[in-house]
Amino acid sequence: MVFLVPLSWISFSLLDLTNSITGGLVDDLNEVVALLGGGPLGFLISALLGVVMILLFPIHWCLTYRPDDVLLIISVILPWILTCTITSAISAHSPRGGIHTSLAIGIGYIILGFAFYFILPLIINMFVPGFGSFAPAIIDGLSTGLTDLSYLLAVFTAVLEGSLVGAVFGAFIGSLKYKPAGGKAKVKKKEVKAEEIGEPTLDGTDFCTNCGAKVPPGVDFCTNCGSKMNR
Repeated sequence: MVFLVPLSWISFSLLDLTNSITGGLVDDLNEVVALLGGGPLGFLISALLGVVMILLFPIHWCLTYRPDDVLLIISVILPWILTCTITSAISAHSPRGGIHTSLAIGIGYIILGFAFYFILPLIINMFVPGFGSFAPAIIDGLSTGLTDLSYLLAVFTAVLEGSLVGAVFGAFIGSLKYKPAGGKAKVKKKEVKAEEIGEPTLDGTDFCTNCGAKVPPGVDFCTNCGSKMNR
């Protein structure tokens, strides 16, 4: 799950996700962040901003409003693919495990996104009493203006779509590590000791030299195991 944070840095800094989402309205934000704080701090800020954008903008939004911007679609999908692939390579051992791992990542981020929406007003009220109640309306207003969806719906669809795409690759990685249990059962032949095999009886009944079963006279194959009789 944590892999999505550093991998989102690729979309934000290298693929210029901000420029693609805003259609060029906001450009070189990644360079501005780099100037404000370099090194680990700059990397963390860039990665977190990338996560926010990826969790807020669903894949279907990119296909609807920016269908010709291939770089935008790649920027939104790539972190999910890499995160689910790496996590499945570590923990999944079957196609089903890869799917479950990817969906678990998605559920985790849905919980985090929803928690932010409900916890932020409480934090604001701690510092500015009474103003926290305005936070949900402001968040929904920003989300609706950017994605035409309320914040909770935007986060839910963005994470669901991203994790489903990642689940395809997670299942593929899981299939490479899948080792089916079991195999052909080994049939143990009954070993018959020589002393257990009797001599032919007075009525001509013989005994099979393989399994020791009685074989009627004139029968060339054992009626129990099918072995040829040595007469």
